[in-house]
Amino acid sequence: MKIRNELLAKVRTYAGHTPHAAEDTLDCSLGVNPYGFPAAVKEAFADFDPERFYHYPHSHAPQKAIVDYWADYAFIEPENIVLTDGSVAALYLLCNILAKKGAEVVGFLPTFTDMVEYSRMMAMRYVGIPARQEDGWRMEVSDLVDAISADTSLVYIDRPNNPTGQTLPLTDIARVLDKCEELGVYCIVDEAYGDFIPREESAVTLGPRYKNIIIVRTFSKGIGLAGLRAGYIITTQNLIRYISKVSNPYMMSELSRELSAAALSDRTYGHSHSADFADMKAQLRSVCGENLTMTCTDDRVPICLLQHRDPRVDLQEELLRHGVLTCSGGEFEPLERNSVRLRVPRREEMDKLLTAVAAVEHGE
Repeated sequence: MKIRNELLAKVRTYAGHTPHAAEDTLDCSLGVNPYGFPAAVKEAFADFDPERFYHYPHSHAPQKAIVDYWADYAFIEPENIVLTDGSVAALYLLCNILAKKGAEVVGFLPTFTDMVEYSRMMAMRYVGIPARQEDGWRMEVSDLVDAISADTSLVYIDRPNNPTGQTLPLTDIARVLDKCEELGVYCIVDEAYGDFIPREESAVTLGPRYKNIIIVRTFSKGIGLAGLRAGYIITTQNLIRYISKVSNPYMMSELSRELSAAALSDRTYGHSHSADFADMKAQLRSVCGENLTMTCTDDRVPICLLQHRDPRVDLQEELLRHGVLTCSGGEFEPLERNSVRLRVPRREEMDKLLTAVAAVEHGE
């Protein structure tokens, strides 16, 4: 068999392993915005001319919209942007150009599963820095900075973190970038969930100060367009020259380009429901207790990690038995199946979630 050995191993994939659920199940699994997308998207869709499907995608509307979107906080030129089919495709591209056999990737665990697995499939070595389990899986930036060395090729940080929803402050990100600049190491800051926090807190604002920063964004989460498959990379023009060599020049369809550009006209949509998310997370904590705990998280971000104290409990299975679908913690190294990543629903669906979590807490 001539398939690369790295592809033969079994991989974790919470998207691929999420079980099918009954029609009346409350879906709190994948990290979408439960409130959907900005109204401007519907308006742009109504005005879209389907004759444009005849041609290959060529619109530059997204690049212009991205430049305008960040203009208040960072100077970006269209040449600093690569369009991608969501943030996952962006990470695949980046691993492709930065992968050398045995190259060392340093990042926290738990973190976005696909990045860990894909870097390994590209023959890279993922050096996982465990978040502090005894402190609610809190990420301590000193642990990460200390692990970056001359042997490191790439540092990866998802911010906010998937699955916990933690957001490292910009001062911590700057500490990591300082070490990366000193050693000539690239640092990917994956802000797939970044639209759930205000723009001024984005690592994009740090871009002008650092040459080795790579920022990945998507329209799938806070912008509410997961089905559109749209995302982008912001980095230096020098690095983009290499990305372009392995990228598809027609990334993002013409429709995706038009609608994603329209979505960015609403500067605050992604974090407009942060108060709702914070309130719902507080309600979730109130029904946890002796058996269930919510780990360290940013309450403005709709995802969080719930953990059962009994390692024998399959928490995804238990919640599904009570009508709520989640992502199993077993799909996030080094977590086990007694934890789940949960995305809070719309406010009007919250009672069903609270009832299910309370039932599992009380062993019903």
